[in-house]
Amino acid sequence: MNVKLSFDSAAAERKGCTAEQMRQAVKDLFAAHDLPCVSEGDVLVFTDKGHGDDFACMWEIILALLRSRWFLDCASSFVWEDEDGEEDLLGQTGKEVAADFP
Repeated sequence: MNVKLSFDSAAAERKGCTAEQMRQAVKDLFAAHDLPCVSEGDVLVFTDKGHGDDFACMWEIILALLRSRWFLDCASSFVWEDEDGEEDLLGQTGKEVAADFP
């Protein structure tokens, strides 16, 4: 299981912060549940550790982010990935997302 996300730097600046500050806030959420960030470029990727509660922890974070206005205003991509494929989480909120997300 993976969660991939990225931020729009211009949107972050309009909110008075940087995309890096937003990335750090999200990294802190996953770290609080001991879920590792395995890619720290423009696209953050978080993965499970194979524990029984990883699924519940990841979805707790996902739902918290989807309820956060700052996240919805500034995220440019948000994707859930598992053995069944990928799910565009941000697109399900009605927000238009970039078609070129890797």
